Formats: sequence, structure tokens, C-alpha cells
Amino acid sequence: MTRLRHTIATQALDRREVESLLPTLHEIAESMLVQQADAIPEEEIRRCAERGELALPRRLRQGERFTAPLDDTARLTTTVWAWDRRAESALKLELASERPDLEAAEGTAEVSFRSAEHPGRLEVSARGALNRWTVFGRRMVWGEGSARLDWPRWWEALTTGADGPAPVTAQAAFTLARATVAITPSRGEPGEWLLEISVTVTGRGIWRPLVGTALWLARGAVRRRFAEQLDEAARELRDEDFGRFPRTPEELLALYLESVLREAGEDAEDTDPGERGEEGGAHRAAVGEVFLGKDGEANAAGPDRATDRP
Repeated sequence: MTRLRHTIATQALDRREVESLLPTLHEIAESMLVQQADAIPEEEIRRCAERGELALPRRLRQGERFTAPLDDTARLTTTVWAWDRRAESALKLELASERPDLEAAEGTAEVSFRSAEHPGRLEVSARGALNRWTVFGRRMVWGEGSARLDWPRWWEALTTGADGPAPVTAQAAFTLARATVAITPSRGEPGEWLLEISVTVTGRGIWRPLVGTALWLARGAVRRRFAEQLDEAARELRDEDFGRFPRTPEELLALYLESVLREAGEDAEDTDPGERGEEGGAHRAAVGEVFLGKDGEANAAGPDRATDRP
């Protein structure tokens, strides 16, 4: 077993500003999912954005399921387990990829969020796994993991100290090894947080002695590399211009709608006039610059039902 620990400094956030954005984030996410499920025409999405509104003709329904291609070889299926900003919202994401060289992968992720409207008890948890198919037609679990954020505990640690459980925890398991991560914040210089990040790595099953020996022999190099990677990530965060990110729900909505209009303009430049309109399908909003990352163009068929939440 090997334990790694390192502390980095990051820019502090204002709790009230972050929590004020959560309901708007929830509305934007719902709008995007409904657009995919209903294949709303690009033109209608653009008109709503020009009016300063989200294209949200209805609400998500529990059990809805729809699929969108990410590229020529991969597709993402989303199942809505729950969607209530006052209580809990939860999604199951299933990724399937098939490549011409016979390699394939299946991934699943389950994300739950309690809750956008009551951030005083906000908790975010996620777990997932990635399976690979071998050339012999057998499925092999390549990796799996889970993570949890306890938002009230995060602020408690900043206010009263680091006693008690870490507010951010994660576990990952692979064929040879298992890792556990814990992140605990504390206050540093004015406008700064100090994040203590600890990682425990152990071998699995028959590989435990081999992994333990390898980590012990390379412990100095592993610790240096661990610290270097975290310091590099901290430097990149400090170099970010956080002043350009939205601080109010109105700014967040305006930034998102601006990205929709910009994407619509880029699509219009790349598309012949005869190909526009109803055939546009669900939009490809450029929200990667905001918070959700870029997707391929959604081409969702109508929703079907799936209620397999454990």
C-alpha cells in the first residue's frame, strides 16, 4: 500500500454566487436534454435564444430515454431516473463505441444531484464503469469508480477546520490496483483555498504483492510525479481568467444563449440554404466554453421508457 499526499493552492469561490447559479444550470441542462429527446428544429432553438429564452416546450419525464451519436463510431444513451430541482435529479449515461479495428468499449455512468433548489443539503455523487470487448467476444471490466461531493461538509471544513470526513472522496479500481482519493479544503491567503489531496493505492487480488513491491521501489519517483502533476494543474487554474465566468443567473443564461446563437451562425455558414430548417435536428450548442463540454450533433429519436434504476 502506498499513500501520497500533497497540498495545492487554488482561487477561492464565493458560496452564495455558486449556489445562486445552480437552479439556472438545472434549467439549461433540462432544456438541452428535452431538445435532444424531441429533436427540436435548430430554427426554433435559435428563435428562442434571440428572445432570451430557453427552448423548453415541456419538462423531462422520469423514465425517458434517448440516444445521440457522438461520432461515426460512438453513441450516448441517456436515461432520466429523476428530474426535480427541489429534491433530486439523476441520470444514467451509457456509452457504446465500435471501431473498425475490432476494438469496442462500453461505458456507464450514473450521476445524482441533491438538489439545485436546496444547496444547503447539496450532494453530488457519481459512479461508473468501462467494459472492453475482446476479439474473442468476451467482455472485460477495464475500470470502475465512484465519487462523491458533500457541499455542506466542504464549507464546514473551511469554517471550522479539517476534522471529520473529507468532503470529496473518490474510488477507482482497475485490473491490477485500487485507488482511494480524498480532498479536504482549508483557508489560505485571502482569496485562496488550500486543498489537501491524498491518494492511497493498493494492489488487487493476486497482484497485491507485485503492485506493492513496485510502488515501494519507485516510491520517490511516484511521489515527485504526483506532486508535479498537482502543482501543474494548480498553476493552470491560477492562470485562468475567472473574471469572465458568470457570477449571476442572468449572466449565466446570457452566456449560454450567446453560445447557442454563435453555434447556429456557424452551422448556417457551413450548410446550404436548402438543407436548413426542420432537418436540423437538435442543436449542437457550444456550451463547452460554459460548463458542459462539446457534443456531436444530437440526432435523437423519440424517447422510450426505461425504469431500471436500482
